[in-house]
Amino acid sequence: MSKTNNILILLNIIFLLYYSIQLIIFTDEFSISNLGSFNHAIAGLSEIIGIIFFSLALCLILIIKNNIKGQIPIFFTIFLIQLLIFINFLRYIFTDSPGETSVQSISLNALIFFLGLISSIFFLYINYKSLKQF
Repeated sequence: MSKTNNILILLNIIFLLYYSIQLIIFTDEFSISNLGSFNHAIAGLSEIIGIIFFSLALCLILIIKNNIKGQIPIFFTIFLIQLLIFINFLRYIFTDSPGETSVQSISLNALIFFLGLISSIFFLYINYKSLKQF
């Protein structure tokens, strides 16, 4: 794999691990500061999303170790998750209805998801042919 591919995958690993750690370890604080409230339903969903992000980061680590050939489903899944969450954050920003949290906190999270989204788009663009081959 090229250095560019490794850098783009490492950016996504860092992005996914950051959010998985925030969602798994700091569930209470993360949900209060970013979602504005805390209850057991929010905590449970936060932990599940954190586990999903951790699993995706682990998949990317294994892909770096092995090969990207034929791995389009995992990269497209990561791209789609980043896109949908980014759009959701934009909805909160443009409607100026952040709930119990601040627009600044949502804007920061939207920026982080946007950077992850850009790296995913670039990676998919430069590797599309090798990703879809089995």
